[in-house]
Amino acid sequence: MLQTQEVEPKWRRKPENRPDDILDGALIEFRTKGFKGARIEDIAKHAGLSKGTVYLYFKSKEEMLKALVQRSILPIALKLSEIAEHVCDECTDEPAADVLKKMLLIAGEQMIGEQAGAIPLIIIGESGRFPELAEYYRSEIVEIVMKAVTAVITRGIERNEFRDVNVPVSIRTLMGVIITQVIWNGVFNQNKTNEIPVKVIIEEHLDIFLNGILVSKEVTL
Repeated sequence: MLQTQEVEPKWRRKPENRPDDILDGALIEFRTKGFKGARIEDIAKHAGLSKGTVYLYFKSKEEMLKALVQRSILPIALKLSEIAEHVCDECTDEPAADVLKKMLLIAGEQMIGEQAGAIPLIIIGESGRFPELAEYYRSEIVEIVMKAVTAVITRGIERNEFRDVNVPVSIRTLMGVIITQVIWNGVFNQNKTNEIPVKVIIEEHLDIFLNGILVSKEVTL
């Protein structure tokens, strides 16, 4: 007869696991009650800890939200930065269009998930009341991504792959599909009806974008 394996109670887990337990609980509360409405005691219940123990790891909800950004979003931004640095060091002949496709697919497939995608939605929703959180997200995430994409588009212009476009405007046009899809999934399509695969959306968007900036105006994705 098979014996069912008991799940170890959260309060008996190792202390090093507690920050993630707390952040998991914080994300649940932020999503269901909003950043302002979330209570530390409810976050503590999700983590299987006392309210006092939570304060040993995080002094405030602001710290929790910043830690969620660091845990889920920053690795994506750093990955994009790493790709940009690799292709812009002149050690590769990979076309800039291919690099942009790779970067956008990584950002889209990881950001549009329920866990990571919820975080920018929380930031957007609370930016009016907590502008410092929006500024934190901009400085810690958006600026890294903008710098990476700027480098790739600039390289494409310098190598005569792209037209001499307005780079800041082009970046907003390119990355706008990610933000739009995060909002679409988190606000307008919570029931997941008629859902279009992320890869399809990004490839269609890239086809329109690249055929607008490529010198040859021809690209095969």
